[in-house]
Amino acid sequence: MRVVITGIGAVTPLGVNFRDTWESLLQGKSGISLCTRVDTSQLPWKVAGEVNNKAVREMLSEKQTRRLDPFVQYALIAAMEAINDADIELPEDTAVVIGTSRAGVSFIEQALQTDRFSAYLMAATTANMACSQVAEYLNVKGISLSVSQACASGAMAVSVGFRLIRDGYCKAVLAGASDAPITRVCLEGYGRMGVLSKTHTPDASRPFDRRRDGFVLSEGACIMVLEGLESAKKRGARVYAELCSAETMTSISGPTKPDVEDEAEVMRRAISSASVKSEDIDLVNCHATSTVLGDRVEAEAIKRVFGTEMAVTANKSQTGHMLGASSALEVALSAMSVYTNIIPPTINTKETEFSISLFDHATERPIRYVLKNSFGFGGANVALVLGKL
Repeated sequence: MRVVITGIGAVTPLGVNFRDTWESLLQGKSGISLCTRVDTSQLPWKVAGEVNNKAVREMLSEKQTRRLDPFVQYALIAAMEAINDADIELPEDTAVVIGTSRAGVSFIEQALQTDRFSAYLMAATTANMACSQVAEYLNVKGISLSVSQACASGAMAVSVGFRLIRDGYCKAVLAGASDAPITRVCLEGYGRMGVLSKTHTPDASRPFDRRRDGFVLSEGACIMVLEGLESAKKRGARVYAELCSAETMTSISGPTKPDVEDEAEVMRRAISSASVKSEDIDLVNCHATSTVLGDRVEAEAIKRVFGTEMAVTANKSQTGHMLGASSALEVALSAMSVYTNIIPPTINTKETEFSISLFDHATERPIRYVLKNSFGFGGANVALVLGKL
């Protein structure tokens, strides 16, 4: 069965809905600013991509904001938007597949700063609480599955949703990811690893740039409605893009060491299983976190697959790194590139030594197929091909 994306919802540092996020992206805006969630006065890492939590609270009940970790709150808002965007009445057996890298780390850190733990702490911080709460709120009883593949969690969740529909397990899936990691433990934890940028200005996220010095920690969520093509046609739904393939493989080179040939191979597999050729791909939406090693490995893998200079976009230049949620958002943005024939800009990148073509402004050109890369700690490699109907 052919699988399509018919609804998108998002909460990001660029906006508390997908449309605002997309428009801000095209305008070249940055969602990165000085961190307010954590006291960084004694830390060398000063910037973050923060969601407008005042706007989030206005969209939820007092009980939801009090009892649910922010990663669950963001997922709920994104899921509600996706349903409205798809204009769909979900069948009861709809599956909910939501990825997360850090789950309820916000509530855990808050609890450790108090004298008494909340009775909601354990429930609020489990990784499956996002999909559980979304299923409960939307009154659906299909497969509910939490996926955790580090930074590739969102793309992996979409891959799982793709297979559930393709193989006939269900008619619709809500798939995506949510993360709210802007905490002292995550900021300092990633910082001590040497993977966070020490730049203190909004241009700190610099994918593929010679000056790049690490990623910017961010938060948010993106959820999509996936359904079979025939179902979408029958109800006259707008289709953003077809999910043509989704391939995954595991690198065994080490928990935090990317492998150039494995990244190239998962791209080749995605292209092959989509029944297209490398020359049919018009754009690569890169993982591109702005780390020194990660960007170099991905650029080399792209060169091995395509052989010549390739058009790419790197959305984390504007959103920062929302961990698992970034890979879900970037699948949605890839679908929008297919739908609108627009390549979002990659900002902050002034000079690169890699064989790639970046655009410093939104660029309109025919886009038939987009290849989306996502990679994560633990050797997670995911590649998807999205195409125009």
